[in-house]
Amino acid sequence: MKKARKKHTNKFLDGSQSREKNKINATKLHNIHNKTSKYNFLSARLKAFITDMFLLNMPILYITTYIFLQGKEDFLQNQIAIFLCEGLYCLLLFLFFVIKGQTPGFRYAEVMLCSDSSVSDKDSGVENETEKPPKAWQAFVFIVVWLIELCFFLWIFAFMRKDKKTLHEIVSKTHIIYKPNPARKAMQ
Repeated sequence: MKKARKKHTNKFLDGSQSREKNKINATKLHNIHNKTSKYNFLSARLKAFITDMFLLNMPILYITTYIFLQGKEDFLQNQIAIFLCEGLYCLLLFLFFVIKGQTPGFRYAEVMLCSDSSVSDKDSGVENETEKPPKAWQAFVFIVVWLIELCFFLWIFAFMRKDKKTLHEIVSKTHIIYKPNPARKAMQ
């Protein structure tokens, strides 16, 4: 006698789940992702940092090395040139942050640096995320503490905080928000 084989069904592969249920699950997953990514901008910061290094700092270093100096060896021996290059890079970051709140890297990563005074009214419980760039002193403190953080590997403390804020954000009383890039929207 032949035994009747039990039909095994895979509800995910054979499409037995309804389309409406799939849409609801996808919406829930999208909302959960938005909530978690709202406060976790570490990957966006890394993308912005690398982009700014290549778009802003590398041209400064290249021009200094090969136009003003005689090459790599002269550049490595000249500490004043290195200091001036990094000072010019920090000045560019400062100007971008004060004027627009975004460097080219921040714009590419679709994040913006904002002043904490524009975050929320804790008493009323209403969040008011206006896109207000940081004040000049906030941008200055942000960059100075950021340089100290890079030198002494203090950026690692961002992984230990729930809100993933870095030391330079806390000290400068700023925060990072999501701001979509209008150029990217126009292309889609």
